[in-house]
Amino acid sequence: MKSEVEIEAYVLAGGKSSRMGKDKGLVLFNGQPMISYVLKALAETGISVKIIANNEGYEKFGHPVVADLVEEKGPMGGLFTAFSYTNSKAVLLMSCDMPLVTSEAIKQLLDKAEINLIIAPTEEGRVNPLFALYPLSLKQEIERRITNGRLKMTDLILENKHTLVPSIVRENPGIFRNVNNEEELKMTEKQWNNLK
Repeated sequence: MKSEVEIEAYVLAGGKSSRMGKDKGLVLFNGQPMISYVLKALAETGISVKIIANNEGYEKFGHPVVADLVEEKGPMGGLFTAFSYTNSKAVLLMSCDMPLVTSEAIKQLLDKAEINLIIAPTEEGRVNPLFALYPLSLKQEIERRITNGRLKMTDLILENKHTLVPSIVRENPGIFRNVNNEEELKMTEKQWNNLK
């Protein structure tokens, strides 16, 4: 990891989980809460981690839990919350519903960290904004976008200085699979068992 860029990870677990019908990060995936796989991968990188959630159930994982400072603003609101709490120069924003993610993939992203650049992976040409590095220098830009209702994370990335990294997914296929409902949960559990 590039030592000149201080990074802190924030795991987004404050979403409504409307398709799942319950709090996604706490849904059991092969017997463990889904967020625990993300936290384990992060722990192996050694960086500091906080959880953004509005549910006290996340306090049992041993990381600081902070509530969204602006509600109903999705991941953009989560990023604003992360920027408001961090003392680091950049934030690694991650979703709680990617149980296949690996510490190797996280390290690959961290190794590409640069001051004032967003670093995000792509998969089949699509940008993944919920496994990306965001520099703290974007804080005022985030505030403007929230005020103006411009909440699309992909737009934020593409309209600011960024580097896209397709190689992470090529070397770690399937790691960004999101689990949004019971059907995807069963399918991803099967994939996870095949990867073991």
